[in-house]
Amino acid sequence: MKRLLLQFCILLLPFIFFGSHNTFAAEQAAELTAGCVFTTSQNSSDVWALKDGNRTTRYCSAGETNIKLTNEQPFKSLYIIWDTPPQPWTLAAEQGSLPFGSYGFIHEFIELQSPQNTVTLTVNNDKNTICDIYVFAEGELPAWVQLWQPPYQDADMLLLPTHADDEHLFFGGTMPYYAGEKGLKVQVAYLTNHWAEPYRPHELIDGLWEVGITAYPVISGFADRYAGSLEQAQRLYKQEDVMAYQVEQLRRFKPDVVVGHDVNGEYGHGVHIYNTLTLQKALERSNDPTQYPSSAQQYGVWDVPKTYLHLYDKNTMLMDWNIPLKHFGGKSAIEMAKQGFAKHVSQQKYFTVEDYGPYDCRKFGLYRTTVGPDVIGGDFFENICFEVPESQPVSVEEQLEIKKPETTPAAKEIQENADDKIIGKPSAWVALLACLAVGLTTGAATILAYRKSRKPKH
Repeated sequence: MKRLLLQFCILLLPFIFFGSHNTFAAEQAAELTAGCVFTTSQNSSDVWALKDGNRTTRYCSAGETNIKLTNEQPFKSLYIIWDTPPQPWTLAAEQGSLPFGSYGFIHEFIELQSPQNTVTLTVNNDKNTICDIYVFAEGELPAWVQLWQPPYQDADMLLLPTHADDEHLFFGGTMPYYAGEKGLKVQVAYLTNHWAEPYRPHELIDGLWEVGITAYPVISGFADRYAGSLEQAQRLYKQEDVMAYQVEQLRRFKPDVVVGHDVNGEYGHGVHIYNTLTLQKALERSNDPTQYPSSAQQYGVWDVPKTYLHLYDKNTMLMDWNIPLKHFGGKSAIEMAKQGFAKHVSQQKYFTVEDYGPYDCRKFGLYRTTVGPDVIGGDFFENICFEVPESQPVSVEEQLEIKKPETTPAAKEIQENADDKIIGKPSAWVALLACLAVGLTTGAATILAYRKSRKPKH
């Protein structure tokens, strides 16, 4: 009898543990956009653009405008694609209204405090232009929904690309390796913007999210303009303005490591050259409170410990971007850099990510250090001593609960079990059955072992 009981428990265990997989898997959030009714107080003839999933079509507000979303099935979250950084706006739901837009995210995720059938967005000026609004039921969001955090208060690494796509083309696997795989705080700050080309800011944001960046980038007020030489770039952008911007980024983010462009501008782009020239000067001024005192007063001063430049020919280092990354399912850093660049659809015919040739994205040189030279090589953080921090909390003024991308379904289930009574949760019954089976198995095995030990010896 005991042997039968033991065999039964052993047979039961796989069904308990493996059969519980679907219990722990979070239900996917259904997209409700198609069935949701959108009504607006202004320009109602253009409301269709909010639901077509096309970033080239837009709904433009006219003065103060209300956009009402109504759906028969309650919805739990919204994902708004703005054409340009939004001005402050409000969201009214059953619990009241809350302000949004303070961070200027053009891809803005909003999770409601509780499921709603109706909400109203109020935009207050003509500058708030929306490409799309997506509506989701409660559940696990699809991977393409981006949950951006504000820029870091301080960063481990600061990347200073000139244009959208330079961060993939010339810095290669830096972001997927250090942000995605290592979990370091990697901040990106662009010298120029592409607001005159409405599709490019979306490509920029999509590319960063693809390679593991979760802190929203800084995008300067300098409009993108081509310069074939340093002299031309200097005529386009006032050096004092660019210098002030560079110094401010160094002081604001206080990075351990800065990564910048080739001193020759990779393929000779004048603004790339200008970016690096002003960075070199900024590095010597960012620790002096008398230089650019406004940012010194706001952020304090900072002396960057390590600065690397792409293709710099002194203190050279060849990064290994072929290491498989667990965070990206075994894909390498260079593969992820290519995937990130693939989001820049408009630029595909002009450039490719290359880990070879004259613009090799693996080649860097240590331009400046306060912590000594690299000895081992292959790591931007050599000689930097710090503990890898946990993910920076999302400090959202709106005080709504925002989903964190790293939260796993299993972790959510465990938390739910801690908050609820043990009965009424399928996973709790699974746990009880598992414990019962283990107990029975252990007990039966003990009895059999005892009986065996009692057998007379031959």
